[in-house]
Amino acid sequence: MKKKTKYTILNVLLIGTLLLNLLIFTSRMSYFPWFIEDAYGYFGVFVTTPILLVIYFFFHRLQKNDKVTNLNKFIPLIGAITSLIIVLVHVTDFANLLALSVNTIMFIIACVILIQHVAMNQSGSY
Repeated sequence: MKKKTKYTILNVLLIGTLLLNLLIFTSRMSYFPWFIEDAYGYFGVFVTTPILLVIYFFFHRLQKNDKVTNLNKFIPLIGAITSLIIVLVHVTDFANLLALSVNTIMFIIACVILIQHVAMNQSGSY
């Protein structure tokens, strides 16, 4: 498989995992239809964190051979560490908002990087 294809698949997987993390952290808010009492939805973070770490290691491996930026490489690591810290520490509304903020910022940055990558591939200047 080409490195560009691996890079695109990893970015799409990263965006999907960050979106799943956002859904998990919003499951604590009572005005959403997917509200779960007592924060049992946070157990989903223990599923998404290993996925984010695997994506980080693949990006780290691709950075040696391809044009992967440091920002793109560290997005899954920052998302995984932040999510784990928030879940393992006592859950408060502030911690929940912090997790939502960090995951939203990481999600937006990952989307912008993917759009730039796709635009570069279609223009042929990659």
